[in-house]
Amino acid sequence: MKVAVIFGGPSPEAEISRKSAQSVIKALKSLGHEVYPIELTKDLPFKLKEISPHKVFLSLHGKPGEDGTVQGLLEIMGIPYTGSGVIASALAIDKDVCKRYLSSYGIPVPSGFTLFKGEKVPKFLEFPCIVKPSSGGSSVGTTLVKEEKLFPEALNKAFLYDDKVLIEEYLPGKELTVSVVNGRAFTPVEIVPASEFYDYDSKYESSGTRYLIPAEITPNLTKRLKNLALKVYSLLNCKGAIRVDFKLDSYGSPYLLEVNTIPGLTERSLLPKAAAFEGLTFEELIREMLEG
Repeated sequence: MKVAVIFGGPSPEAEISRKSAQSVIKALKSLGHEVYPIELTKDLPFKLKEISPHKVFLSLHGKPGEDGTVQGLLEIMGIPYTGSGVIASALAIDKDVCKRYLSSYGIPVPSGFTLFKGEKVPKFLEFPCIVKPSSGGSSVGTTLVKEEKLFPEALNKAFLYDDKVLIEEYLPGKELTVSVVNGRAFTPVEIVPASEFYDYDSKYESSGTRYLIPAEITPNLTKRLKNLALKVYSLLNCKGAIRVDFKLDSYGSPYLLEVNTIPGLTERSLLPKAAAFEGLTFEELIREMLEG
């Protein structure tokens, strides 16, 4: 099969995207496919027309690419692609809209409010809190704010990446993630970050972050997290592979943080770790994603 792998682009997460693509390209070649790496640029449609791939493997993180824009282009061009469609991608990339939609169906989400650039900050804020751009991922532009004096800097940082920012309550419990591939929920992974907060450095640069598979939680909570992830997958009408991130409150109850419709596939990424625990090699995971 002729498979084009699209990656990179102008996103703040482009470098992570390129690392994911390197792993994907290697796996696809080992599976016997004819692989065409494509950097996301303005001439993408011309590159695709020239190659005429049977399918596109999307290895894009952030905007543009994970937000439904590239998916829409591929729909117009009539080229099949991996992962979720336009609407699911657009919903999931906007954490504000996604939270509002999923909470209307009973999915628990952290309390908080949305702030648009230029709006006044409410006088009464509770600390600690999380300040993050509404769109994007990899914790880019996200800050754990413990004191009021540090809030303006965190807010300015978040607004560098989006005109809409979320201010959410800080949940002190465990951080967990559940991968779903083609409608099958994998065992939850517990994230033990090197620092107090699972930020960009903890995800991609620090060697101190640990991942526990299976997560050190009760069987009932494991079942609940998997069921919640499957419900999210269904409500958003996702396809292929997604990853759903959760945080526990002080009572051990789970709250959805975000939905990743194109999970990372680097050597440090959580989806491959969860798949390996389920008995899937990386190549088998890529095959499932390609065929899903």
